[in-house]
Amino acid sequence: MVTEIRPISHNEIYRKLTHLFAIIIPVLYYLVVKNQLLAIAILLPFAIGSVVWDSARIESPKYRHHFLKLFGSHLRDSEVSRHTGGTYLLTSSVVVIAVFSKEIAYLAISYLVIGDTFAAYVGLSMGRRKFIHSKKSLEGFIGAFISCSVWGLLSYFLFLKRVFSYDCAHPELAVILIILGALVASVVESVDLHINDNISIPILSALAMTVIYMFI
Repeated sequence: MVTEIRPISHNEIYRKLTHLFAIIIPVLYYLVVKNQLLAIAILLPFAIGSVVWDSARIESPKYRHHFLKLFGSHLRDSEVSRHTGGTYLLTSSVVVIAVFSKEIAYLAISYLVIGDTFAAYVGLSMGRRKFIHSKKSLEGFIGAFISCSVWGLLSYFLFLKRVFSYDCAHPELAVILIILGALVASVVESVDLHINDNISIPILSALAMTVIYMFI
């Protein structure tokens, strides 16, 4: 049976393309900035500014009017009176970079950006098998897991392998770390933890990968 591919709204395409652009955060951190403290110093003002702006927009009708006039068509209903996904993404990126190793932070933030984007595209266009008490679908979960795994493995063979080979007693097991990290990120994206995905995905996947890293 051929799966029907449903059209995705222009608003959702715009949102996810904007979300996908955030891949520059882990890429620039790992390949360009490289220094943990410098990365935090660069990102933290943006995160704080986003929190302050969002808070002012939520509390002030004047700011809210101007914000909605510019960006209202691209917001979800839940974001009109709450912080946007971008604010959560910036905040969680700072936390993950500050707490976890550079390699794990790179993977965890990448999994948030890549996994959430592909879960949405696949789930909205082809999702038919919904999880219980959730709008998320099995197809979206598979899209997230495959995309995160491919990104993680490409990163491993392009530049992470030499790092794990130097630091780990069994560097080949880093592939398991990458796959299980992708799996955790995809599961978290697919279930409702009553925590914004932009917070829960990178932090929980980074925690899982850190535990695995201790044994390799």
